[in-house]
Amino acid sequence: MNILLDPVFGEPSLITRYVTPPSPIEKLRKVDFILISHDHRDHCDETTIKQLTAKFPAAKILTSLRMDELLNDWNSANVEIQTAGWYQQFALPTDKIEITFLPSRHWSRRGLLDTNWRLWGAFVIQGAGKTVYFSGDSGFGGHYKELAELFPKIDYFLIGIGAYQPNWFMKANPNKPSEAFQGFLDAQAAALIPMHFGRFDLSDEPPNEPLRLLKQKAAEAGLSDKIKNLQINDSIVFNN
Repeated sequence: MNILLDPVFGEPSLITRYVTPPSPIEKLRKVDFILISHDHRDHCDETTIKQLTAKFPAAKILTSLRMDELLNDWNSANVEIQTAGWYQQFALPTDKIEITFLPSRHWSRRGLLDTNWRLWGAFVIQGAGKTVYFSGDSGFGGHYKELAELFPKIDYFLIGIGAYQPNWFMKANPNKPSEAFQGFLDAQAAALIPMHFGRFDLSDEPPNEPLRLLKQKAAEAGLSDKIKNLQINDSIVFNN
């Protein structure tokens, strides 16, 4: 099963990028599911969705409530779009995996008059004997402790660590590195995979700062081995 998480292969308008996609769409051979956490342009890219749906008409898009109203306009191949509210599980055509939509602390907007019109959230993917949490784009909150109650054994905790400065303005929406680490502890997960940093110029912190501060926080707690920072085209392989 090939699952894409908030794929952005294009160049979203009004956003400056630091690096280009390491694996262009032309190199993708198979896509089963496309997960989209919310409508922000650095997570939901019109060009990318148009190209993916045209190339992989058998894929399925799993996303949040009211996102289908936006995505249908980009979906020339009529790829199936499923939407879910918080705590709902998607209806998949296979019993090999289960995917659940969960709360996150964030917001949504693409234009001038659609603030919070579409829902936002996170995903839990269960399959091959593993549980993976994908935080989407979330600020810190009690939902990480709740996550541990709902899913007691999370193997990989994918969480954003960037786009937090200036803190007075950004505080409510993305995690700071220290908050991401605390969320990892609250969720009682086995391994933290940091994301959402160093790709786009979204905030004031230097692009190399989030990972440095996260590693510092983990070292202070004696848990450096829990941080699994994937390099470009790097992989984690596990057996069922």
